[in-house]
Amino acid sequence: MPEIPYRVGTGYDIHRLVPGRRLVLGGVEIPSDLGLDGHS
Repeated sequence: MPEIPYRVGTGYDIHRLVPGRRLVLGGVEIPSDLGLDGHS
């Protein structure tokens, strides 16, 4: 089987905070009146 190259790095996402959505970071829900307007 041929070797498959892979890359490792650091990235980030930026999303607005909006009312009416859950705030979940790293799979942990954080109690807040605002949540993320998007998903990753």
